[in-house]
Amino acid sequence: MSKRLLLRRFEKAYAYNAKTDYIYELDEEALSFLTSLDGREVEIEEELYEYLKEEGFFGNSLPDFKEQKEFPSLRYLLVHVTYNCNLKCEHCYVERKNVFMSREVFEALARNFYEMGGLKLIVTGGEPLTHPEIFDFLREARRYPYRIVLLTNGLLIDERIARKLSKFVDEVQISLDGLEGHKMLRGVDYRVVVEKIKLLKEFVDVSVATMITKYNLEEFEKMKTLMESLDVKSWNIDFPSCSEEVVPDFDKASLISLGFGEAHEAEEGYSCGTHLASVTPKGEVTKCGFFEDAVGDVFNLEEAWSELRKKYIWRLSELKCECDFVEKCRGGCRYRALHYSGDIFGEDPVMCAIFKAR
Repeated sequence: MSKRLLLRRFEKAYAYNAKTDYIYELDEEALSFLTSLDGREVEIEEELYEYLKEEGFFGNSLPDFKEQKEFPSLRYLLVHVTYNCNLKCEHCYVERKNVFMSREVFEALARNFYEMGGLKLIVTGGEPLTHPEIFDFLREARRYPYRIVLLTNGLLIDERIARKLSKFVDEVQISLDGLEGHKMLRGVDYRVVVEKIKLLKEFVDVSVATMITKYNLEEFEKMKTLMESLDVKSWNIDFPSCSEEVVPDFDKASLISLGFGEAHEAEEGYSCGTHLASVTPKGEVTKCGFFEDAVGDVFNLEEAWSELRKKYIWRLSELKCECDFVEKCRGGCRYRALHYSGDIFGEDPVMCAIFKAR
């Protein structure tokens, strides 16, 4: 089997290609067959063999099989290695602090996340490249087969950094919040970021994240043309939960539909972020960057996740959403609902605007 193919039994059985970010739902017969591919000769139909080969299933490693027995399962871990940053963006929810994660904390989370069967480790900040030990951390994480994604503003990227990143991460996501609008929001000319994207693409997969703000509303068609010309892996567009000075009218949220790229389906019957947890630089486990109350720490990640499931994972049936689209929008963002309605079970006005406009 390929070292990067992860076989997991969560709510269902899955095969996850950590190199390509593709996830395949399996029946038990398929899971049993794939876990049996341990180097011994087996009979296999030629058509199936060619398909598995094309999808990157084969390699020289033993099958990597793990299961979680408590659901919903933890699949994605967002790791804030620092709150330090080299920018001060108007829409950022992170308070800039010179706080840096210790190696002990990172090693614990990297190991325990793998033992729980984690699929994707997302390294962020602040600006993660300001952490003096960031490449030691990424080297440690690369000991494990899960997918590693680095989120960055891109300003510290040069050819040396890009080459080093390519040894340890599968994807780099860069923030680009418009054309002229990017400079108004972040104080940096968008052309600088575009050049960083071009440089990174020589070495590693690149995706782009864009926030819809008052500064970039008229730039999205040009942005889409730019994203297509850059041939980025995905373009993720979102609506901010921040100071009203930069937040546009909710009807502009429909611009989210211009984005593209693969996305893993949310768990049926649950609201947003079902399989996600976040970690602070001190190693505290929280729901995400917005819900900051700690439920435990990375040294006891399984226990922390169990506690988080009780407090911060919501069934759609609990939400005060009456429309016919709730199964599709998954209730939107619970923090946004709390921010705008004062009720964590209330409506997310952004998702309401998107689906009611259809």
